[in-house]
Amino acid sequence: MWAVRRAVLRNAAVWNRPAVWSRPAVRVHSMRFSTSRMRGLKQVPDSAWTPYKPDYEDHDDYEKHEDLDYEKDDDFDDYNFDVILRGTDEVRFGRKHMGLVVLPQPIVDAIAACISETNGHTMRHDYLRLVDAHRSSSEITPKGKGRGQKTRRLLRDERERLERGNWDSREVIDMKMPRALPGERVQIVIPGERPAPASLVYPKTRLKPHVIEYGPAETAAYVAAFAPGTYAVAFNVLSELAMRVPGFRPSSILDFGCGPGSALWAAQDVWSSVQKYVGIDSSEAMIDCAKRMFDEMPERQLDRELLRYLAPDQPNTHADLVISSFTLSELPSDAVRQTTVEMLWNNTRDTLVLIDRGAPNPARVVSEARDYLIKLASESDSTVKVGSISVPSGIHTVAPFPNELDDPSNNTPAWFQFVQRVQRPMFTMRTKHSKSNAEVVHYSYVIMRRGERPPDSRGVLDTTPYSYVSVREAQNRPEKYLPDGTQRKTMEQLAREAYYWPRIIMQPIKRKGHVVTDVCTVDGKIERWTFTKTHDKQAYRDARKASWGDLFPHLPKSSIERSHFTPVEGPTPEELKKMNRKQRRSLMHSDD
Repeated sequence: MWAVRRAVLRNAAVWNRPAVWSRPAVRVHSMRFSTSRMRGLKQVPDSAWTPYKPDYEDHDDYEKHEDLDYEKDDDFDDYNFDVILRGTDEVRFGRKHMGLVVLPQPIVDAIAACISETNGHTMRHDYLRLVDAHRSSSEITPKGKGRGQKTRRLLRDERERLERGNWDSREVIDMKMPRALPGERVQIVIPGERPAPASLVYPKTRLKPHVIEYGPAETAAYVAAFAPGTYAVAFNVLSELAMRVPGFRPSSILDFGCGPGSALWAAQDVWSSVQKYVGIDSSEAMIDCAKRMFDEMPERQLDRELLRYLAPDQPNTHADLVISSFTLSELPSDAVRQTTVEMLWNNTRDTLVLIDRGAPNPARVVSEARDYLIKLASESDSTVKVGSISVPSGIHTVAPFPNELDDPSNNTPAWFQFVQRVQRPMFTMRTKHSKSNAEVVHYSYVIMRRGERPPDSRGVLDTTPYSYVSVREAQNRPEKYLPDGTQRKTMEQLAREAYYWPRIIMQPIKRKGHVVTDVCTVDGKIERWTFTKTHDKQAYRDARKASWGDLFPHLPKSSIERSHFTPVEGPTPEELKKMNRKQRRSLMHSDD
């Protein structure tokens, strides 16, 4: 072991870099110098690097940078062209991943005061009823996402038929519903669609899509069980909006489906410029709960108003930021959703944020709302009036899509969703009968903003003067220069470039020597990108630190289009449900 340590120190002396000792990952049997066997060197912070001194007489970069204002024998010794940074400014700017979100203590105390008079057993029962309502409208999955042994067997048979070349995408195979309930008729399950889930309150009853009216008991159960998660998701999305649009400082907020006011709590933690808040909720119990929570929390200079309905030409409802959080999927029909989305957009001066659950049906609702808004903007005039203010009629998507094209998950077995971890307060743990104080919330969202998308600067020649300084000067001025001596980009430059960066839609897969990521590209495709250590060390290092939902600026070594996001041809699930058994059998044998 001492021989290995001496080899590490000798190697560090050769390259003039600090040596940080750590236990080797494998045992080294040879004491000869070999870079491939150096397991003892550990990456150190950027500020600890000692500049590498190349032989500038034979260095190609010296010929390349002859016009720079430094002397050959002094300053050039301080330049380092081989430093691998611990994350670039682009990667930090595009990071969406956020750790465990903790509910502020004033909000926890306010929620505890609101539910203090509610019986615990009654709250648990109402919580299960709310979960049943959510499951009844979100368990309808697209074709190809069924579960269970019979569905897996069906998909395996379909793959075998595809390999033999005898394949019809419209094929439907009759399957009996697994574990039919007592007294229930055996049903035919369409491939990829799960049977209706059983109720948590009444276990021997299949659920049908329904929505619960929020009274005092349901409101208390919602605040105790779901308010921390809705706050964490809203805080994540609004923090991303504040990062992506640095100059956006909303002074007024319109919150549709406000509930207890979770979106306002998050907005006040992100921006200090909020002066006016209008909350809209059809439940009188929710409005009373929101008022009580506002009274319990520390007073802030805020002009707030809570309403039960939003009329088309209602005054004083126009706002810089309009939010709809976990509400659209609970509306009764698609026609009502379109009318609501159009009304919200007409009240938006700058930005509209739509958030919903990360289940297939709510994600589809958010995607259709985005498509409808883009269609409305294309049919409108050059300028429109929101209240008494004229705003541009154009529209662009800030997040999560890097384009205004159709959602690539339409008519596919997949949907867009993201995750956020939140710390459960004690009353949430008791309501959910959970022993863990951490929870993962799945959600889907979209951020739409007025105006056209900023122009794409990729491939455009940068005419700004090239700035490159020595490592010594970069260490003295870290706010302007990176550790390798290059000049940092401003927030405005990063914000413009980030509109055309692909987004990671799944957790990256880390393997030895390479990282695999699934991204949504600017061209509206879902591709699988591979980053290798030999191709680009900086991109490989950043890819290993990337997370689900981040924007990623690097280019891969190789890319392929994901077949999982290929649109499925043939009858839709709604059309298949209208067919009788004989018609389904005819589809099954149509290729024979």
